[in-house]
Amino acid sequence: MSKGSRFKKIFYTIAAVLLLIILLSYIGLFSIPETTQFNQTLPRTTIDGYSFHTENYGDPENPPLVVIHGGPGGDFPYLLNVKALSDEYNVLFYDQRGSGLSPRVDASNFTVDSFVEDLDKIVDYHGHGKKVILVGHSWGAMLATAYVSRYPQKVSKAVLMEPGMLNQNSAAAFLDKIKQTQSNLGLGQVFKASLIFTKSIFVKRKDAHEMKDYILTSMMGMGNGPPYQCPGESLPKGSFVRGGYAVFDSMIMPLMDHPEKFDYDLTKGINSFKGRILLLSSECSFIGYDYQKEYHQQLFGPNVIHTMMKQTGHNMITLKPKESIQIIRDFLNAR
Repeated sequence: MSKGSRFKKIFYTIAAVLLLIILLSYIGLFSIPETTQFNQTLPRTTIDGYSFHTENYGDPENPPLVVIHGGPGGDFPYLLNVKALSDEYNVLFYDQRGSGLSPRVDASNFTVDSFVEDLDKIVDYHGHGKKVILVGHSWGAMLATAYVSRYPQKVSKAVLMEPGMLNQNSAAAFLDKIKQTQSNLGLGQVFKASLIFTKSIFVKRKDAHEMKDYILTSMMGMGNGPPYQCPGESLPKGSFVRGGYAVFDSMIMPLMDHPEKFDYDLTKGINSFKGRILLLSSECSFIGYDYQKEYHQQLFGPNVIHTMMKQTGHNMITLKPKESIQIIRDFLNAR
């Protein structure tokens, strides 16, 4: 066989394999849930033409409570245990812009300020003129802090579960800890990550975001054991439904080597808030009680109550729902 013939054979073989991969990706060996843009049966709240994926529980006459998920680029299903509070409160869950099952948008939409303003629209729509209670986890706790600082008159109480970074000081510490966790990945975790990337090629596509969203969703589900949880703790399968990779990539990745780019003080104005704040931290998370006490507790002044949940990690609502909900309920009912 001549060199030219051999080259053609190799070329056509590679082309055939690539074509097969492309076809399989559109046929879809794996799938990821569609957003409200494509699935008209999903519950939603449409504000200014944008349809946030939302779920609402409880009597509309009860005090409004808004749950804010983590990420950036996460979704709310892992926090659905908070709906246990719907016997006393009107509880709203929403997927943030570009996240979860809310529609994908251009990355230029993703800034801390834009997410605060989206939350303000949600608060006005859901609160009907009443002060709301905010319950935020991780990035959601950062967003809740920024909101309370900017709109203190619209919030009655806030529950903040392990915010990652609130100013440049804690941003440097948080991002350094993230780097450490990445450098300490074991062979098993590396293998799982490689498998996720391989499977993502065969995810059915419709809005051009499915492949990377699948990767992020799967990676979020790998938060088992240290440094996020206690040894032996594992997130239940399906805790996360669909992440928004573009949000995460736009807001977190640029900070990894340049934490100074996080030039926010999310607590600026927090002293104007006259309500009470529960800072709820876990025993095992790398950004748990000790981290929050060192970097964040003092930023909230005398209105904060800092409580440790023992024998659990970062996802305390998911892993220890009965205990964490009781702590939150007691805080909200205290006079």
